[in-house]
Amino acid sequence: MVFGLKKKQPESAENAVEATPPLPKGYTPKKGTPTPKRKDAQAANMRPVIADHSKMTKEQKKAARAENRRLQDELYHKQQVAMRTGDERNMPYQHRGKVRRFARNYVDAAAPVSAFFMPLAILLIPVFLLQARWPQIAMYVTYGFYLIFITMLIHAITVVRRAKLLTAYHYGEDEVPRGFTWQMIGRAFYLRRWRLPAPQVKRGEFPEGSTLADLKAARKAHKAAKKAK
Repeated sequence: MVFGLKKKQPESAENAVEATPPLPKGYTPKKGTPTPKRKDAQAANMRPVIADHSKMTKEQKKAARAENRRLQDELYHKQQVAMRTGDERNMPYQHRGKVRRFARNYVDAAAPVSAFFMPLAILLIPVFLLQARWPQIAMYVTYGFYLIFITMLIHAITVVRRAKLLTAYHYGEDEVPRGFTWQMIGRAFYLRRWRLPAPQVKRGEFPEGSTLADLKAARKAHKAAKKAK
């Protein structure tokens, strides 16, 4: 043993194994050439799916952000056009499907009075501003507004409940998505021209399967299902 000489460390496997270039599809090595191991062949053919931002230059990062914004803008524009035209293929996920389409058409055809809530609320703003001058009048107007709002809410809930009963009757209760009720109540409180997706039916043009007979059958089926549970 000779002092002063360091023992030579074995090279790591990473340095020992030479980088093998990716082999073309259908490539057959020459006779006598050792067949590469499966893991080595797979590693050679692997390609990064997402760019490594840590190795990108400032200009490349800026270009990547610009490209990302462009794609997001294109997607948003496509979704907005779909919401106005009724193209469900390009709508956001929460508006797709026959279940939501049926419910939207029912609410739009029912024309709930709750759609006039926002214009009424805007008209109420001057009353609040003049409350100090005519407090008695403002109080009666406010009470009347509350009464109208409760009437609108009851009508909207009634329409949405019928839509939900019919939807569950035709497509099954398991097909009714979460948040269905609040989504349709929110739609009922918007003016018809402000609703998105845009209405595809006229007032009174209820979807097929929305007759009084269908509604009675849906109620009976709902009661029977509750008793079975």
